[in-house]
Amino acid sequence: MNIILGESSMQQLGDKYITLELDTITIGNSTPIKAFCVVDTIPLTEFPKTENLKKMHDTMMKEYHSRNWSFCEQAIEHLHGAWNGELDTFYNDLLERINAYKENEPDEAWTGIISK
Repeated sequence: MNIILGESSMQQLGDKYITLELDTITIGNSTPIKAFCVVDTIPLTEFPKTENLKKMHDTMMKEYHSRNWSFCEQAIEHLHGAWNGELDTFYNDLLERINAYKENEPDEAWTGIISK
């Protein structure tokens, strides 16, 4: 998996690669930047379900920003191991955040943006 920053970088790849949104981040006082990954290896057994896995990942990220923790947990359960396991650490980190948010719901100002 390769990480790329910014939607313009992601769009330059066109439809040649599977790209997935990860997080939106700020570094210091910078403008928020979306981080994406390029999936390097897709096992042959996953080819028939690649489009559905991508849709599930994309929907999960939208639901994350809508605070639909339950949907995200279920999606992560299905996505874990997909993409040849390349995104498992991301899914684990996201699940940790979700569990923390379930215990202490973020305030109204929460946007899901990660500050670095």
